[in-house]
Amino acid sequence: MAAERPGASVQLRGTVVVDVPVGAPAEATAPGAETSVLDLDERKRSVLRAIVTQYVATGQPVGSAHVVEAARLEVSAATVRSDMGALEELGLITQPHTSAGRVPTDRGYRWFVDDLRNAPVLDTRQREVIAELLGSARDVEDLLARTTNVLSQLTRLVSLVISPAIATSRLRLVELVTLGPLTALLLLVADTGRVEKHTVELPVGGDERDLDRVRTILADRLVGRRFGDVATVVRQLADEAPSDLRPLVRAVADAASEVREDRVHQVFVGGQSTLADDVSLQRDELGRLLQLLEERETLARMLEETVEGPEHGSPTVRIGEENALEDLRTTSLVAQRYRLVSSGSLGVLGPTRMDYGSALATVRAVSDELQRTLDALAEHG
Repeated sequence: MAAERPGASVQLRGTVVVDVPVGAPAEATAPGAETSVLDLDERKRSVLRAIVTQYVATGQPVGSAHVVEAARLEVSAATVRSDMGALEELGLITQPHTSAGRVPTDRGYRWFVDDLRNAPVLDTRQREVIAELLGSARDVEDLLARTTNVLSQLTRLVSLVISPAIATSRLRLVELVTLGPLTALLLLVADTGRVEKHTVELPVGGDERDLDRVRTILADRLVGRRFGDVATVVRQLADEAPSDLRPLVRAVADAASEVREDRVHQVFVGGQSTLADDVSLQRDELGRLLQLLEERETLARMLEETVEGPEHGSPTVRIGEENALEDLRTTSLVAQRYRLVSSGSLGVLGPTRMDYGSALATVRAVSDELQRTLDALAEHG
């Protein structure tokens, strides 16, 4: 399915977000993911580029006469057929039917991506739309949800965004908010912008002055600590607190026990409906892929493993068989890191017949704008 680029009419849609634990890698790193560009002569390069771009645009096998026209070659169709035979021997294209033209293989797509000499970029209006939509986010969580929506809307592909790890983030604010005579809210805000709220069942006999004292204790001992340490530290405070405050601090400790270190990443997924339009997917392949998109723990591990490397680098592309997960081997993934205290990742997932230039440009532009907006939120937050 060729990616389309809408203009200023981009609108936000629903996004699914869940928390997932992160542990050992789901599978080994995909083999052969960094194939170097083959040494093809200029005409064969033009022929292969034409086959890839035309097949992405139409979904139909590309014949020699069409290649001559699309690549504006001053040679005969017979000469192009000879070049196509050589490319087929190299495993870069294949002939799906005896009488049909050629289509790219995974290796052919890899050559095409590696051969993109000039990094594709979005036009000015598209970048303005991205900046407008992300810049109006209320907080970090809203920003990441908007990022997911923007990616899927601009590329017409499935979008994936994973948040930085909670366990490595630190508390910026802790507060106890009175809700009623025997109920309060434990509010925890991380330096990543993540907010957690937990209900505290207050003991009978306390008053607002006790709550003020406990607020001060919590702020002194928790602000700046790792998010994953909250439950342990509050349990210790319950043992150390003055005797008249221990029932109240123990109630807070009970609520804080729900803050678990294994709640490491949030995973935002958008654009799943685009897969239904992909005619290249068989029904069973589509079913397995949709099921995989519900397995957020696996997605988080996969995306993290795919973009191992520095933040602000170029997007990483995994094509077909390069993907470690078997259910992703009919798809391609374009992903990039961003940073907010610790690393997060974003990307798009779609058929191997995707517009790689558009996907690369969009992921790069959205990642850049996301980073700018995160930096601005951190500066003013």
